[in-house]
Amino acid sequence: MNKAERLIDLIAMLLEAQRPVTLDRIRTSIPGYDQTTTASFKRMFERDKSELREMGIPILVEHLDPLEEVQGYRIPKEDYYLPEITLTPEEKVALLLVNRLSSEEVTPLSREAAAALRKLSPDLGDGSRLGQSGSLHWRFAPQREPVEGLTMLLEAAVGQRSVRFVYRSLGKGRARERRLDPFGLYFERGAWYVVGYCHLRKEIRSFRVSRIESAVEPVSPGEEGPDFSRPSDFKLEDYSRILPWEFEEGAEYEARVRFSPRIAWQVERDLGGVYRFEPASDGGGVLHVTVRNEDAFLDWVLSFAEDAEVLSPQELRDGIRERLLRMLDKLGGEDDA
Repeated sequence: MNKAERLIDLIAMLLEAQRPVTLDRIRTSIPGYDQTTTASFKRMFERDKSELREMGIPILVEHLDPLEEVQGYRIPKEDYYLPEITLTPEEKVALLLVNRLSSEEVTPLSREAAAALRKLSPDLGDGSRLGQSGSLHWRFAPQREPVEGLTMLLEAAVGQRSVRFVYRSLGKGRARERRLDPFGLYFERGAWYVVGYCHLRKEIRSFRVSRIESAVEPVSPGEEGPDFSRPSDFKLEDYSRILPWEFEEGAEYEARVRFSPRIAWQVERDLGGVYRFEPASDGGGVLHVTVRNEDAFLDWVLSFAEDAEVLSPQELRDGIRERLLRMLDKLGGEDDA
């Protein structure tokens, strides 16, 4: 690991940790700090800490015990991030067009549009990690949402007009017409989502725009709006945290996943504010995850390979085992061929 990658990982760890991080945890969790002696590690860490502070990054030192014998380090988010950007409806429509330009490699401005969206997205609150380090496999990817559909959904949310469209749920293999009262849209991990009251399910739901298989049409095109009133206590950020395994229809239950010390700090950084995370003495930890879509959840766990283990429920442990056996059978068949 080069110095830049080490510093990026250190910033991410201290910025997203729920509590001050000890030197021992920093040494065992971040590749590049695996020095042969404790003294050499501390010298390297102090050099890195001083360099980051000279760059204006506020690394704080805090005591973790009443006797002030154990210290921890953290970076306050309120001192690190710029204030949140607020956009007018017209600016949001313009951003949709930028997203489209960045998805199509056919215009002279495609590269510039993609670069602009990457620079904007962290300040737009989309929660993605666009760098190469510590991204938990969430990468920015060009989308294919039609601008017309996105614009219609945005205008319907602003004007409080009900819409209808045909939507394909993940893993269901079929599409159904939905009537939606759209409350808002958000951009998360390279994709657009619309949140609103679903008349089919009789509750507030999130829909990934790229799974809409028809034109988005107003329910009452010839009438004046609004068609509904947005709940006074509705907050878009409460729904923008919904993850793929929470997304679809199905009974909700809790799963427990243990992560190795190598990856646990990244999991706590990205999901510790959403789910309960229990740190372990070895630097690992257990994450309590809400699951509604088993396939999406198993895909996510398997992406960590040996660094993640499902502890409960037993049905999900069996699901992981069956997935791995099918993969081995497939590999065996390819070898025979």
